Amino acid sequence: MSQEVYLSIARHFSENNIPYREIQHAPGASTEEYHQALGCRYEQQLKCLFLKVIEVQQTTFAICVIQAHKKVNLKAIRRLLNVKEVKFASREELNAVTGCDYGELSPTGKLFGVPLLLDVDFLKEQEIFLNAGRVDVSFVIHPSDLQRLEEPILFETLREEG
Repeated sequence: MSQEVYLSIARHFSENNIPYREIQHAPGASTEEYHQALGCRYEQQLKCLFLKVIEVQQTTFAICVIQAHKKVNLKAIRRLLNVKEVKFASREELNAVTGCDYGELSPTGKLFGVPLLLDVDFLKEQEIFLNAGRVDVSFVIHPSDLQRLEEPILFETLREEG
């Protein structure tokens, strides 16, 4: 299934005139494995988290993207979205909505029909490294291109990993 997601992301970028560079590398599903495989700075490395957003009348999903060295503050995300609760979605929910498994999720919310939340600190970088729907392939793009394509909700990550 990840090959289908990879091809969908590449097509999504191409159809929307988003220039990207593809990197094939050793498989890396965890943040540290991905970091070792790419050799980029943590500030350039996207960590995509699939979130379950619980509102009074419905439950939806969102992709939250933070820098690799940071942790997400779910209470702050809940306040940002003004919803009842935000928690991590299950592996089954991730797969059902996106076709991805752990370590494969890309920051392409529009492609999956879910909103994208993006750490504003990425906009300071010249290039960012993101999952391409597979654990052994990544795309490198300019953050402003991702912002133009996805029109994300921007936020500041408050808590960093120690």
